[in-house]
Amino acid sequence: MKLHFIIRLTALAIGILSLAANAQTSKESLRHWQACIEASTYNTLDWGLELGINYRPIKYVGVKASLGIASNFTSRERPFNVGNMLVKTDNVDNALWLSADIRMQSPALWRNHDGNLQLSLKADAGISLPFPTNGKVGYIVIPNQPGTYVELPKEYEKNHGGIGCFFHVKPAVALDIDRCQVWTGYTWSNMDVYSNVRNVTIMGHLLNLPRKRTMHGLTVGIGYNF
Repeated sequence: MKLHFIIRLTALAIGILSLAANAQTSKESLRHWQACIEASTYNTLDWGLELGINYRPIKYVGVKASLGIASNFTSRERPFNVGNMLVKTDNVDNALWLSADIRMQSPALWRNHDGNLQLSLKADAGISLPFPTNGKVGYIVIPNQPGTYVELPKEYEKNHGGIGCFFHVKPAVALDIDRCQVWTGYTWSNMDVYSNVRNVTIMGHLLNLPRKRTMHGLTVGIGYNF
């Protein structure tokens, strides 16, 4: 029931924006493509970067595909003890994902006299697919007592039960400057950035990973229309 309601609401919004696009005249023909880059800071990881391409068949509605990465500014090791042994793992504070979105943009809320500057609202809504869904974590085991030891080769454990799809919404305020567009906004997602390693078990122990119910943060972006 909820899914049908969302589909109908999306179709209605697209229809309204399509009518607005046909009703508004423009001296310049519509540029259907936009290449864009977004930088974000999240509550789960320090920074994120997303590269995308947007296609607009009509002026106010389009689709977008992008590649996103996120990490922390500094590596945060999470060693733990198992008996008299110390386990050191690879850095797992990073994420990689592919996104597919529907992008909607309002008609101009303000424009200057020449028409080369205009302010509008826009929103991206879609899904994020973490890659890989189930990752591997490398680790080494060393004695936790002073002494000289031969370092053992690194071993790997693979995750299981990773979540393969998350949802996100990105409302923003956008300023068009001729062919360029800059925007700032807010990102909300139910993504667990540690999903692909959260269930990794090393010597009977799960990794001590942060738990956040949602991922959200501030985003700035720039795009070029062509």
